[in-house]
Amino acid sequence: MATGSMVLGLVVAPMGWVLLLAATVTPRWREFSRRPGFPRDVSFSDGLWESCVEVISVPGRACQAIPQETAISWPMQMLRALTVISVLTGVLSYSLGHVGVRWWTDSPNPKLTGTAGLLLVLSGAMYLCATSYMAYKVLENMANPQTPAGDKFRLGTCLYLGWSGGVAEILAGICLAVNFQRKEESRGTPRLALGEETGSWALVSGGLQLEEHSWEQSWDSEHKFDRGGMVPAAGG
Repeated sequence: MATGSMVLGLVVAPMGWVLLLAATVTPRWREFSRRPGFPRDVSFSDGLWESCVEVISVPGRACQAIPQETAISWPMQMLRALTVISVLTGVLSYSLGHVGVRWWTDSPNPKLTGTAGLLLVLSGAMYLCATSYMAYKVLENMANPQTPAGDKFRLGTCLYLGWSGGVAEILAGICLAVNFQRKEESRGTPRLALGEETGSWALVSGGLQLEEHSWEQSWDSEHKFDRGGMVPAAGG
């Protein structure tokens, strides 16, 4: 039967994944409203794939692909790779988690759910690295006195979405990954089992019978009974 940590992990994981997907495709990684030299109702925003201009008084926004020199730069290539791999890893780990829980039976597979948890942690960590790097570059650009006032973009909404989604994925992964420890405990703890038919006690660990001892055999080896009472066994 699925444990509470498994259920919690599989509930939180898709929430974090939706946040990551929204942050990846939305062009709001950095924003600039009331940009010097432009009307006050015009705002600018950049994402991993597009740059957009939005006029508050006009519905919709105009977007175009980011400049080629920016798209082929190694920081942008790194950010795109981290975010896409993170989203795909989240899908894979979520599917693997459901297979490991095995809702159709009462015996989940802790190894699969634990592996899914580790992949979720990796997915969240990669996205946190991407958003943190972008935030560092934006803040560095804002603090640089040589940067023109019209180029000092602010932190975008997608960064907060990415941070929230990454933390959610990591928490969900931890909930699933703890099942590795559960498996070790269930295998390593010895227990005594009493045979129903033979009346014997056996020390069992990890499904293997280590030692068996019958109280009846032990008693008969030392004593025997007759009608008149208890007589020591021969050779005793």
